[in-house]
Amino acid sequence: MDEDTRKLTAQLCTRVGMIMEDASVVALTAGSLAPEEQHEALRQVRSAALTIEALICAAIRLAEEAQ
Repeated sequence: MDEDTRKLTAQLCTRVGMIMEDASVVALTAGSLAPEEQHEALRQVRSAALTIEALICAAIRLAEEAQ
């Protein structure tokens, strides 16, 4: 893996970690919210999960192409 690919992979993983951190706060507090607020919180967590999946898939593709 070349240096640029390694750096990009690290950036993708860092972004995943940041999103996870933000989403964990929402997920941990969702249970104490009113039903309408809880529904919105769950949508936010789902959106974060989908973004995380896309970023991880991109990082995996980069790593595989670098082999």
